[in-house]
Amino acid sequence: MIAQRRLFLVAGATAVLGIGRMAHAQTVAQDKHLPPIDDLRALVGTVARHKAPLLILFSTPGCPFCREVRRNYLAPRVAEQARHAAPEFLLHEVDITSERPMIDLAGTKITEAIFAARFNVKVVPVVALFDQTLKMLAEPLVGLDRSGFYEGYLASAIETARKRLRQTS
Repeated sequence: MIAQRRLFLVAGATAVLGIGRMAHAQTVAQDKHLPPIDDLRALVGTVARHKAPLLILFSTPGCPFCREVRRNYLAPRVAEQARHAAPEFLLHEVDITSERPMIDLAGTKITEAIFAARFNVKVVPVVALFDQTLKMLAEPLVGLDRSGFYEGYLASAIETARKRLRQTS
């Protein structure tokens, strides 16, 4: 009886304060996918202009590890980048199973699945960083490390990619 009363009080307070709706809205916002790639030619132009690597999260729908990488490691970086005048990297997502069309560097219409296959992506999540010719600038991050080092691996890969891009430009 006491447990039911506590549950009722917590549920009531949540409804009155709108906490349930706010928490749900935050979860929905965090679970949104990153921007897709429409035309690689435009993206690589931005990569070259800003000397900012192209970071692509290769994912699949419903992948819990992809969602965790997106929500816990990439989405916060999007918010952080908004404070800078120029981007540190360009962040996009590719669904390796999708038939969604995109334009490759040659101007050819391909699907996201074909694009992922060009880089031999067969498991997800994969975070890869590219230059303006779509050459990988750092070792891709394959899978999700749950031992607490993923943020460090990601930061190191981004910094390595940025340095290599500045050296080649």
